[in-house]
Amino acid sequence: MVCLRCILQVILLASATAKISYFWHITDIHLDVDYSVKGDPRRNCWRTEQSVNHETVGRYGNYNCDSPWALVQSAARTMKTKNGEDIEFVLWTGDGLSVMSSSRSSEKQVAALQNLTHLFSHTFPSQFVFPVLGHDDPGGNPGERLGYRELANFWRHWLPSEAIATFVKGGYYTIEHKDNKLRIIALNTNLYSSPHSKGDDPSEQFSWLAEVLEKSQKFREKVYIVGHMGPGPDERQPDTMPHFREAAARRYLGLIRKYSDIIVGQFFGHLHSDTFRIVYNGSSARPVSWMLMAPSLSPRRTNGGANNPGLRLYKFNRDTAQVLDYTQYYLDLNQANQKEKADWSQEYNFTSYYGLTNITPSSLHELASSFRHDSPSFDRYYRANSVGLSMGHCDGPCTLTHYCATTRVEYSEFRHCLDAAASALASGSTAITAGLFVVLALGLPSLVT
Repeated sequence: MVCLRCILQVILLASATAKISYFWHITDIHLDVDYSVKGDPRRNCWRTEQSVNHETVGRYGNYNCDSPWALVQSAARTMKTKNGEDIEFVLWTGDGLSVMSSSRSSEKQVAALQNLTHLFSHTFPSQFVFPVLGHDDPGGNPGERLGYRELANFWRHWLPSEAIATFVKGGYYTIEHKDNKLRIIALNTNLYSSPHSKGDDPSEQFSWLAEVLEKSQKFREKVYIVGHMGPGPDERQPDTMPHFREAAARRYLGLIRKYSDIIVGQFFGHLHSDTFRIVYNGSSARPVSWMLMAPSLSPRRTNGGANNPGLRLYKFNRDTAQVLDYTQYYLDLNQANQKEKADWSQEYNFTSYYGLTNITPSSLHELASSFRHDSPSFDRYYRANSVGLSMGHCDGPCTLTHYCATTRVEYSEFRHCLDAAASALASGSTAITAGLFVVLALGLPSLVT
């Protein structure tokens, strides 16, 4: 006898499973073609006649240097073997080349970028890769010799003609994922960084973005916004200037708030750290959108501390485009160099790691609201922030810096948040562990809804 109930359960299970899909996010590769295992980590791991190497330089990298080709290849292999066939697309959010690439010839930069493009093309021959420009990429800074048109030729096999047209104009584009009415908007955020911003709307990207979002809302599309750098502070270097000019950040956040009903994800890199940002409605301080910053592939040590190399795999609902979860992968660089084998491992799964059921503005708000000095949730966050590489103890002021960074995306509000904390501490208050976060939260009316 045929079990109709069993058949129905199988059909329902298959239907539910069919809605789930995945995409990879890789960022800040910083490939250095001059990396050498006989190089000097004090000189970018380059081999020079004057170098005296007092430290072993491993095959897969060094915390003081950018990525060798062996590390990049291992990352591509990992993306292919761990989930290569079932993914919908790949986000590549800029800074493909070393931070020292500007000291190299244009020909060397072009060759390095071509190598990365060929690697991803061969790794994912059936999927779209959505590249965006980082500030260390050729063409990432307006006025460079290698411009948008030349870069568009590199990526023509991924970008349709409509996307090529806007990329040539300003390094930005949009592509519709027609199967599930998901629109990818790839921004050139370098246009908003202080040294390169010209006028109120450089390359007319804001006007274009507003028009695309308006059309997406009209046609009931869901939107992912992808860029290299997001607005707001660097939680590891709070005294540095923000990457967006303040006026550009306000205009960008205004669009995010206006179209928050269709923007279901914002994905950035640049900081090299694993963190997130929450955008609140200006009037009621209700969380309306989120930004997830993926950590870098490059392990290079910065003023804010080094990272282990990282890769991120997102899980999403194809029908709604809602991001359901992500898995963060990492490479223990010291171990990989000792074994001369790149064994990439799962660092954590977001929802189980933080004890959440989903990724939404509200759930991230609840996570940030739980941050306290030495609280379990903050300890997890701080460990993940450097991709499992110990950065030492994070005291009360350090914890507050991370809290203010995640909840105050406008730089002026971030500074106000830090100043309020400093004032409370200067007054001798013990609230830093007992309630200062609550006091700061009151600066955003009706935070707990």
